[in-house]
Amino acid sequence: MSQILFCDNDLWNNCGVSIISSLAEPVKGLPQNEPRFNLSRLPHNSISNITKRSKSILSLQLIPDSSSITFKYNLWAYPQLVFEIVAPSADLLTKLFDSHRKEVIKKYELHDQEILKNRISSNSKTLLPNSLKELGIKNMLIPRAYKTTISKSNYKIFRADTKKSIQYLMAWSRPYLETNYNIEAEIISEQNELMGNNFEGFQEKSFLSIEPEIPIDINYSNKNGVYIIEHRGLFRTELGFGGGPFVTFTYIDEKNNRRLSISSIVYAPSTKKRKMMLELEASLRSVELL
Repeated sequence: MSQILFCDNDLWNNCGVSIISSLAEPVKGLPQNEPRFNLSRLPHNSISNITKRSKSILSLQLIPDSSSITFKYNLWAYPQLVFEIVAPSADLLTKLFDSHRKEVIKKYELHDQEILKNRISSNSKTLLPNSLKELGIKNMLIPRAYKTTISKSNYKIFRADTKKSIQYLMAWSRPYLETNYNIEAEIISEQNELMGNNFEGFQEKSFLSIEPEIPIDINYSNKNGVYIIEHRGLFRTELGFGGGPFVTFTYIDEKNNRRLSISSIVYAPSTKKRKMMLELEASLRSVELL
């Protein structure tokens, strides 16, 4: 997502570049380096009513005898998140940012997720496909372009073709056992098997598999008390060429002793994929279990 930095030239030269570098770190799980945020900078004397309406703003200022980091929602527009960092010197401002860096990035990411959720909701199916209800999904935002290609008792596959990409949504369910201490590896093994059995490449006898040479990024989150395991990585075409990113969310449904995995898989050669993957991830985050 886009972000505007309000920072004067002298401060920018002293510490602004290092702060922005940490915000622009590459997103994990993409085939090429793409920054977490698309950033642009303005000095404070160039701020206008138009730039104040940006959805994400970071303001850096030097003020004598002042030191604070604050955030405000919907200060000049809606939806909007504004962080203001104030310190008496560039060194102290950098230290203040570094001590709150994870918090700042997390809040911006959550803010972006909410914006994307609202954006995709206007282009989502009105009714959830019955095939997903069979797996235990009560509600989920799914773009209208997705069509069912495979519907088996314990897994479903959908496909959407756009001008620049082929996108797949794959969902499967398995029993959940508390004694399973290697669940992350099992999820990837299941996904790899489903991809190999159900996805063909463009070349004869080719098929898709998870790229084994690049480590998969694993994170954990929680939604309304439901534990979620997140996998981000790349897939490749065996016996052929082509590949791309995937993101998989596994919801642990302890009430029904099952786990539900939902994966977005994207083939979009020569196209930037960060924004696309963020939108698909917002769809995965919208899942509500029965």
